[in-house]
Amino acid sequence: MKIIHTADWHLGNTFHGHDRHDEQAYFLDHLVDLLKDEQPDALLIAGDVFDTSNPSAAAEKLFFDFLSHATAEVDGLQIVVVAGNHDSAARLEAPSAMLSTHRVFVRGTVQRLPSGEVNYTRHLIPLRQRSNDRVGALCLAVPFLRACDYPAGLAPAEGVTHFFRHLREAATEHRYAGVPLVAVAHFYAAGADICTDEHSERLVVGGQECVDVARLPRGVAYTALGHIHKAQRVAGRDDVRYAGSVLPLSFSERTYRHGVVRVEIDDMGHVTTESIGLPLLRPLLSLPANGVSSADEMFRAIARLPKQQEGDLGAGWPYLEMKILETQPEPTLVSRLLDALADRAVHFCRVVRSVPAARDNEPSAITTTDELAAIQPAELARRIFAERYHSPMPHELETLFLEAEAACKATE
Repeated sequence: MKIIHTADWHLGNTFHGHDRHDEQAYFLDHLVDLLKDEQPDALLIAGDVFDTSNPSAAAEKLFFDFLSHATAEVDGLQIVVVAGNHDSAARLEAPSAMLSTHRVFVRGTVQRLPSGEVNYTRHLIPLRQRSNDRVGALCLAVPFLRACDYPAGLAPAEGVTHFFRHLREAATEHRYAGVPLVAVAHFYAAGADICTDEHSERLVVGGQECVDVARLPRGVAYTALGHIHKAQRVAGRDDVRYAGSVLPLSFSERTYRHGVVRVEIDDMGHVTTESIGLPLLRPLLSLPANGVSSADEMFRAIARLPKQQEGDLGAGWPYLEMKILETQPEPTLVSRLLDALADRAVHFCRVVRSVPAARDNEPSAITTTDELAAIQPAELARRIFAERYHSPMPHELETLFLEAEAACKATE
C-alpha cells in the first residue's frame, strides 16, 4: 500500500494579522497535484485541520473543496482524518456520514457503547488497495484525547497508552485481523524536537502529556503523528513520524521543511518512508538572518529589499520580522521603519527589540524608600537607563533630561 501522511494544516490561521487563505489554498492545490502524481491508496490527516475550534466559513470551504477535488482526481482514494487539539472534535465529525460515502472517514470524538465501554471498533478503519479493492491495512484512528476519553485518574500520557492498548486488542478481533496495522494520531511524543521559543504548538507545561512511543503496543507498521510542527522521526524510528505543519506558524519555525511523508507498506508490514517537500507561497524573512542589528544597519538592509512592482498585489511577498539591538530609547523607530518599508515587496510582521547584555559595573539597585527620596532625578534617570540598556546614558540624552527637569521646575 502507498499512503501519504500529512498533518497540522491550521486552516484559518492568521500570521501577525495577515490572512493566509491564499497560502493555504496554494498548499492544498499542490497537495492535490501530488496525489494525482503519486496515486496513493490513502491519505492520512493527523489532526489540527483548522486553527481554531470555530473556523470561518472560508476555512471550512477550503477543507471541503479539497476533499471533493482529491477524491475526484484520484479514483478510489481513501482519506482518514482525526481531530487535533485545535479542532472542534464534534464539529469536524458532524458531516462524517455524508463524507464516508466518498471514502472520507473522520474520527473526532470518542463514542461509547450502551455498556459504557469505549466503542474501539469505530476507530478501526480498513484501508483498501485501489488496484483491487482488497483490504491492505487496518487503520487505528486516534484523535486528540481528553480526560473524558479514558479512565479517571490517569495522566494524559497514560490515557493515550491505555487507549492504544485497547484499540490494538480490538484490532486482533477485527474481521481483517492479520493485515498490517497503520495508526494515525495526534499527541506529543517524548523526544520530539519542539518549538521552544514561541510555543506555537501549545504544549502543556510540565510534560504530563508527553507520550513515550516505546510504551505503545507493538505490531503497528507505521504511526502517522500530528501536533509537533517540525517534520521528524520520533526516537530515531522510521516507522513513527511527524509530518510537520504545512506552513510555518511562527518565525521560530522559519527553517523547518514543510511537506508530507510518503509511506509504502508491503504485505508483510515492512515500511519505507520518504519526506516530500511542498513549496510555500510566502516564505519567512528575518533581518538579520541570525542575531540582531543596529537601527542604522536595519535601514541599510531595508534599502536592499526588492521594491514593489506595479500590479503586483503581494501574493508571494515574504513575511518580514526585524531584530534590532536597542541601545537607547527611540520612540519613533517603528514608524520610521514602516516608512522605509512602504515601497518594499514584503509583508511586515513585527520588530523584535533586544538590549545589550548586562555589565559587571552597573549601579546597585535602590532597596529602600530613604535611598529613593535622597536620589536626584537625573541620577535616577541614569540608573534606570543603565538597568534597561546596560550602558551609560549618552551625553545628549542626559542634556535633554536636564533641560526637561529645569523646565518643569520653572513652572512650579
